[in-house]
Amino acid sequence: MKALLVDPSLYTGPYDAALDAGLAAAGVSTTWATRPPRAGERFEVVRSEPFFYRCSDQARLPARLRAIAKGCAHVAGMWRLLRMIRRERPDVVHFQWLVIPFIDMAVMALIRRRCAVILTVHDTVAYNGAKVAWLQRLGIDHAARLAHRVIVHTRAGCERLRAQGVPRERIAVIPHGPLRLSMPPVAPQAKDGRWTLVLFGEIKPYKGLDVLIEAVAALDPGLRRELRIIVAGRPRMDIAPCAQRIAALGADAQFELRLRRLDEEEMARLFAAADAFVFPYRHIDASGVFHLVRGLGKWLIATRVGVFAEEMRPGEGALVPPGDVAALSRALAHALRERPRGSTHGGGASWESIGAATRTLYEGARAELAARALPPRTRLAGP
Repeated sequence: MKALLVDPSLYTGPYDAALDAGLAAAGVSTTWATRPPRAGERFEVVRSEPFFYRCSDQARLPARLRAIAKGCAHVAGMWRLLRMIRRERPDVVHFQWLVIPFIDMAVMALIRRRCAVILTVHDTVAYNGAKVAWLQRLGIDHAARLAHRVIVHTRAGCERLRAQGVPRERIAVIPHGPLRLSMPPVAPQAKDGRWTLVLFGEIKPYKGLDVLIEAVAALDPGLRRELRIIVAGRPRMDIAPCAQRIAALGADAQFELRLRRLDEEEMARLFAAADAFVFPYRHIDASGVFHLVRGLGKWLIATRVGVFAEEMRPGEGALVPPGDVAALSRALAHALRERPRGSTHGGGASWESIGAATRTLYEGARAELAARALPPRTRLAGP
């Protein structure tokens, strides 16, 4: 079984590498079509063809020109992808992400004539509700209906795709697996006695930093002094309003903003310093950060959405309604009083089982495509 997996922008490198290992264990021969990894990125797969954005990814251009350059480079990359499929003849082509949906959709329509097309929809709410140009949204819903099979990570995601018109029999719920840093854990450094709460990952509007700020402000002043919050990750939104709100509420002593992409050594030190992780998300399907920190023995405070609602077990942490400042503040207050520890079991599916389930999905899509290619009389007659 040969599979070509496509993640042009390498949005989920650690997930891709773990999935690659799971597929290898299931006997699937994989090739990945991606961009070249950047400095500090980890992308460990058996075989990769990094032909997307070779020049445009490094170009220093104004934002508008950079977007145009990437669009042109994406078209060129998709042309190379079609040539690669013709040359390598994979059994399935598995898209992890759609970068420019209306272009990717057209390419999928061409590919599905030749081999089975699989699409993983990591976020069933497009762009997690962020405002994007209409051109970026064009075709995004139709692409899922073009694929022979669609993978989602949660039951809630499955129901959302059904509501968008994707037939249930084409949807498979295959969970996200655990992620790990490549370097061993580090010993925590001495702290000042405050309880350290971490909000980690790229900072985007749906992740609810503003909700967390208001919840901290609602705490009793005595409890608030016992809290230290580290917000760490590359900003993908304007942080100025949040920083101004922190200052206006007099919460500067509680918040430390590390607004950059952390390397693995910095992540290891951050995770060692954390007493708990917070996920005040407005919505989500799967969360790579959750699967990275789950099982570290740290308390988790999350909203009752997506993977948190479906996978978090008693003893791992607390769940609150999304956008509920009062409920989040109560969960913070309880944690500050009790100083609970989380679970170290990690939970969730193994990558071996995920690889096996994905191979089964590939085989089903391939068999369906082969059956449709047979003349009607042959299909009726059977083997």
